Amino acid sequence: MVSGRAVDGGRSDKALVDEILRELRAAADKWEALVAEAERITYSVDLGDIHATANSDGKLVELTLNPRVMTDYSHGELAERLNAAFGALRQEAETDNAERYGGRLH
Repeated sequence: MVSGRAVDGGRSDKALVDEILRELRAAADKWEALVAEAERITYSVDLGDIHATANSDGKLVELTLNPRVMTDYSHGELAERLNAAFGALRQEAETDNAERYGGRLH
């Protein structure tokens, strides 16, 4: 194996590999920072009788129902309230995504 061989405008193989590795490390560091930031992001909605929290992946991480929702609401009314809470979470996530990244969620 010949080390230090000149390629691409006078750079050696080793220098080229080192440069690529630095760029890959920098890209990996940026990606890790973005993932860590995303893991800390949550969205919450409190409708009084329903409190819901979702993470940035869209996973529901907390759902608290006031005990009266089980007796005061019909099945259909409860479904409507839950859908309203989930819709509010979705809207919050879409607004945050647009502010952070300048685009819509897909």
